[in-house]
Amino acid sequence: MQDFLSILYPVLLTILTGVLGYIGKEVVKLTPKLIDFVVAKIGLTNYTKSKLVALDIWNIVEEDFRINNIIGDTVQAKIVMFETLIKQKVPGITDAQIENFRQAIAGEFNKDKPLIIKAIEDPITVVTPIIKYFAADGITELQPVIIAAPITTI
Repeated sequence: MQDFLSILYPVLLTILTGVLGYIGKEVVKLTPKLIDFVVAKIGLTNYTKSKLVALDIWNIVEEDFRINNIIGDTVQAKIVMFETLIKQKVPGITDAQIENFRQAIAGEFNKDKPLIIKAIEDPITVVTPIIKYFAADGITELQPVIIAAPITTI
């Protein structure tokens, strides 16, 4: 039994060393991919957080202009107010990122605008109702009585 164990230990140690070496190589291969995934996930989280802040600021700007009725170039004034507020809320944001957020949010708000304008511009057709008269039994249809001239009583 002692001879068997003395032979088995080196074989098991060699197999274990080989398996651990293989696992180590695979971990080294997967580590850069894992790091890239984590960085991408953090970037996506930051983008989502910044877009939600930008959406809140968009609503603030829209509400401010709805209440105050600014006269003049309202579009440019809204852009300036949006940029100012988002720079206060998200430090370190670039002008290109602000422009991307503004365009993305404007696209979301305006995507249904053509449908609304079309619904407003389409003429409304008035349909004359069909009037049917039925007898007291509810089954027999009666012909309506048409009065040619109104009857006046003296």
